[in-house]
Amino acid sequence: MKKGIAVLKQRRLGNLVISVCMILSASGVFASEEGVDLGNIVVTPSRIGEAYRYATQDINVVDEGQIAQSGAHDSTEILGTLPSVDVLGYGGLGSTQSIQIRGATSSQVLTLIDGRPVNSPRDAMTDFNQIPLSNIERIEVLRGPASSMYGSSAVGGVVNIITKSGKEKMETSFSNIAGSFDTRITSFTHGYKVNNVDYFISWDNISSEGIRANADYKSNNVATKVGYQFDPDNHIGIASGYYNARAGTPGLLSNEDLNDRQNTAKDYIDLTYTGKILEDQDILIKLFRNRDRLEFIETQDPLDKTSHQTWVYGLDAQVSQRISEMLRLALGITGQDSTIDSTSSGKHEYNLKGAYVDSEFSWEDILVFKLGARWDDYSNFGDRISPSASLAVWLSKRLKLHALVGQSFRAPTFNDLYWPREDGGIWGGVEGNPHLGPEKATSFEAGFSLYYKRLTADITLFKTNYRDLIEWASDATEWWRPENVSAATIQGVDINTEYRIADPLKVNFNYTYTESQNRHTKKWLIYRPRHLYKLGVAYAPVEKLKLGMNAIYKTKRFHDKENTVFLKQYAVVNFDCSYAVRPSFEIVFEVKNLFDRTYQEERDYPLPGRAFYGGIRTRF
Repeated sequence: MKKGIAVLKQRRLGNLVISVCMILSASGVFASEEGVDLGNIVVTPSRIGEAYRYATQDINVVDEGQIAQSGAHDSTEILGTLPSVDVLGYGGLGSTQSIQIRGATSSQVLTLIDGRPVNSPRDAMTDFNQIPLSNIERIEVLRGPASSMYGSSAVGGVVNIITKSGKEKMETSFSNIAGSFDTRITSFTHGYKVNNVDYFISWDNISSEGIRANADYKSNNVATKVGYQFDPDNHIGIASGYYNARAGTPGLLSNEDLNDRQNTAKDYIDLTYTGKILEDQDILIKLFRNRDRLEFIETQDPLDKTSHQTWVYGLDAQVSQRISEMLRLALGITGQDSTIDSTSSGKHEYNLKGAYVDSEFSWEDILVFKLGARWDDYSNFGDRISPSASLAVWLSKRLKLHALVGQSFRAPTFNDLYWPREDGGIWGGVEGNPHLGPEKATSFEAGFSLYYKRLTADITLFKTNYRDLIEWASDATEWWRPENVSAATIQGVDINTEYRIADPLKVNFNYTYTESQNRHTKKWLIYRPRHLYKLGVAYAPVEKLKLGMNAIYKTKRFHDKENTVFLKQYAVVNFDCSYAVRPSFEIVFEVKNLFDRTYQEERDYPLPGRAFYGGIRTRF
């Protein structure tokens, strides 16, 4: 009986793929004589720039123009429109915002800024609320495992944010947005390249009273980047930045705390060399340090405060050499030292040593085959080897088949291991588990991509088998603890299409079907929707006016591992428009949650209702 059900599920996925193929065929797509430019450069798959056509995994790229037109206030509003990306938020502007990709949690998705890993060693998560949009040049999202190149936390994918650099034409920008909940968003950037020296600076200030009592938020974010071009092939740059924020933390809707406050301070420094010594060579050397301080204040008088400070020091070095027209080989080493000093869980440290090899075989722009493996050695639990193999086959100028098999892992975090016991009485509690081991995963995916002058489409079947999966979940008494779930499977299909109906009108539709189950209990893993639909429309009826709309529909998600409590399905629609009074001066207007839906991403944490924003953007 169980085998029959599994076969039926596979048939459903197969029928879905076949149906989409028939629709595309009927539309005459395969008969087109025109192609699409696949020479766009992406860096995430191999750490160096390469043409998009050589990618063997699903990659989405969002550029600066798309970000500006989107009306987004933070990175998750951009990421949330992409296929298989599921946003989890704890409230309005300023609250923690994280993402999942293909059912992989935020701690299983690696986030990079210019190749520098920024996942917190406390919980391996990334709070995208703390990453401003003003200095982002583009965002690359690789969907699927990448541990053979990046190690831990790249189980479900990689988000690589590439920031702006100074250009030969001096450019300064300023924007000021205001709106609901007494929100103010101000940004300033300036960049220039003088002879061999380039620089870029940005400043962002955000404040909001929040959607609940004690949900106010105020932050400042400063980033700088300076580079020197020795010659056309060699460049060195140093980037640094600082973020601080003060916010109220009202907690659960059913058990509000109007006294709790949170202070956050982060800074980083990143030294990067890119260049070559030999022909057909790429060298990357990166030294970085991340520092993060988080304070929770229960009461002011008398002061009841806990603080958690982390440091990460890291080194990445890679040499990529083209051996022949058909073969490229990359070798890399990495090292990190991570420390936490917490008033509640104590001081702990671990270090990492790693090395990897990645090879790419290409033939006649028709076949691309990649084979790689990485070795990681952690001081607190031992070593892991993560191999992968992937390929892309161009059946025509417009149709590409792609497939991958790979192993990946995620190391337990400081919070997983050492979170102190907090007993909330009838409200349950939370505590860490020092006996956790790393979670391990084996992933498979296969699909096809279609490129046409007005249409692009991608369909990918994916499946990941987990062993010792680390899951924070509550039991019947509302106690939250991390456990190595013995076995779990996440499988499904994602479909992404974009059609430019006419020059001024573009439509994007994507859909993800996901089955996420504990293989022993047959229960669904928490906070994974089975169905996720997204629709985006961009329309420019005249040159000066740009209109945009995006809609998301998400089905129910379970809150507890027993699958007795769930969050209801919801649909949310956002609208934005901009009008260029002059080429360098725009007026913007946005409506979030147009139909004023009541919904939650995390149980007992309401999200904003209908909200209006407006302001100006200028560039000179």
